[in-house]
Amino acid sequence: MMSRLRSPPKHPIASQPVPAKLSFLEKFGYGLGDAACNFVWGTMTSFLLFFYTDIFGIPAAAIGTLFLFARVSDGFVDLVVGAAADRTRTRWGKFRPYLVWFCIPIAAVFVATFTTPAFSVEGKIIYAWITYNLLMIMYTAINVPYGALSGVMTDEPLDRTSLNSFRMGCAQIGALAVNALTLPLISAFGHGDDAKGYQLTVGLFSLIAIAFFLTTFFTTKERIQPPPGQKTNLGRDLKSLFANKPWVFMFIAGCGSIFNTISGAAKIYYAKYYLGIEAKPIGILGLFSMDQISFFLVMGSVGFIVGAVTVRQWVKLFGKKNLFIGCLLAMAGGCVAFYYIPPANLNAVFISQLVLGYIGGISAPLYFAMIGDTADYAEWKFHVRMTGIIFSANSCSQKIGLGIGGAASGYLLKEYGYVAHVAQSASANYGILLMVSLIPAAGYALIGVVFFFYPLNEAFCHTIREDLAQRRQRLSENPA
Repeated sequence: MMSRLRSPPKHPIASQPVPAKLSFLEKFGYGLGDAACNFVWGTMTSFLLFFYTDIFGIPAAAIGTLFLFARVSDGFVDLVVGAAADRTRTRWGKFRPYLVWFCIPIAAVFVATFTTPAFSVEGKIIYAWITYNLLMIMYTAINVPYGALSGVMTDEPLDRTSLNSFRMGCAQIGALAVNALTLPLISAFGHGDDAKGYQLTVGLFSLIAIAFFLTTFFTTKERIQPPPGQKTNLGRDLKSLFANKPWVFMFIAGCGSIFNTISGAAKIYYAKYYLGIEAKPIGILGLFSMDQISFFLVMGSVGFIVGAVTVRQWVKLFGKKNLFIGCLLAMAGGCVAFYYIPPANLNAVFISQLVLGYIGGISAPLYFAMIGDTADYAEWKFHVRMTGIIFSANSCSQKIGLGIGGAASGYLLKEYGYVAHVAQSASANYGILLMVSLIPAAGYALIGVVFFFYPLNEAFCHTIREDLAQRRQRLSENPA
């Protein structure tokens, strides 16, 4: 068994099998799965905190506690789902069936979460605890196998990066739709009743998500199989997981969702209260108008889509590790810019949001492609393919970050004196500003520095891939 990192061979290894290239249809079909996820996730991250404080009517501190419990505890549900997916055996594969099994349950719970019952405040808090925790579990049950699916569709490095760029591009098309359409649809469906508007809007998003999940199921294929005769053991898998040094780095990066969550949750408060742009329409190329809050949120999604489309070219120039570090440090700088932009300079605000979205669009596909690399590393070092548990453990780290970030968002709003539906105090506005600027900037910078020590560069990934190809060929020729 290989136990140390080593340099790539000086000469190419002969008889390397040529991996099947993924078609445009398969990449796009796979990407629609994350568009579906983002109709749910994007609505939660951009609007749920605001929905709970300003529409549903429960205190910010109570929401912070709910987010902390639900997201952190659900992070451990990820491990259960990942382990179950690794052990699933169907004629459709390990991971694809979950898209069919859970697309309708998640849609139903999604609508229930954004439904406002006529309860007391205490009753609403209980209702929120039940529906939100169920939503997180349903999301895990479909998102973890979906993410792991990319790790078994191809092992070709640029194809894997391209697949995840399709994933992130489609995800942000979903996010763009959520950010651009949510507020107008609430107004159109609700006719002044925002609670009804939220419910019907989320109902529409749920139907779209179901259609996209099913499309992903029918257009994708699982190609990479575990080594013949592999016996799974959860205890051994977890031990190998934490012995996987590259994965530990990716776990740390996943916990960086703390800062994404704080910044993302604060954006609508930043636009509405700090910038004061809620009721000001803006024309789009003379074709239609959009309220400036939606336009501000959309700028991030537009930038993200463009970044995701170009990530393959950036990887060719710099490699995944160097590019990921550069993105983290650039995102830190972009967040610092928000701190210094005066509220009256909306053009600078919109441009900064666009640039940050662009950088995020590059870093997100990299993150998921690099998780796939750690799954290859685990098979190379430990002779066990455990794609599901690796992707679910990284999802767990993200959920831990989301829980801490969501709780911190609620607590920070309370600490700085936020009060719903009124002009905010100078203290509250300053707290909101910190949440979109210096707080996430510090987190991104710290993670960027940590990744200077990440061990998987392009040369080493090349070595792993060639060694695995030879090993798989030997096993297929001599399965005994």
